[in-house]
Amino acid sequence: MSAPQLSFDDLANQIVAAGGRIGPSELHGFICGLLAAGARPDKSRWQKELAEFLDLDAIPADLARNALALAEQSERDLSDKDFSFQPLLSGSDELAERGQTLCLWCEGFLHGFGIGKYSGELLPTSSEALRDLAEIAQLDAGSMENGAEQERELFEVQEYVRMAALNIFVECNPSLATGGDDASGPTLH
Repeated sequence: MSAPQLSFDDLANQIVAAGGRIGPSELHGFICGLLAAGARPDKSRWQKELAEFLDLDAIPADLARNALALAEQSERDLSDKDFSFQPLLSGSDELAERGQTLCLWCEGFLHGFGIGKYSGELLPTSSEALRDLAEIAQLDAGSMENGAEQERELFEVQEYVRMAALNIFVECNPSLATGGDDASGPTLH
């Protein structure tokens, strides 16, 4: 299982230091939504995209570099046949915090997919998965309490989100998901 080189906490610290109002999970979801819609990281335009999403006038170089690396790693993970992709979520011991980051990841994914303006016809499975992600984004995770049953439930929802994102990516990007190289796809805008 490959993961972004930057940890959740490190990315959170960089976003806060820059004055951003979006957390790492929502940013990662946004990136993955864009990728699923067919957008690809474009270094010359990345800072503009990142600044707009984080609602910042300027992006520090380290945050811009790490966000681009996160996008590139996410694209590799989403394309990988071993299904190594994982949403970037809090590793907190508090179930409510982990659940909240999952909801924010879904919200970011939906926003990114919308901004990415997928131009094809969605298959029914992707349409259903997007509706499910919208419902998950609206859950009240703050009321979750630590316990074995809620831990299991959160794991199941997290796994569903992971597979839904992979499914949407595969259905919307068949040439990338099968190992093809589609460098002609749209870029982030």
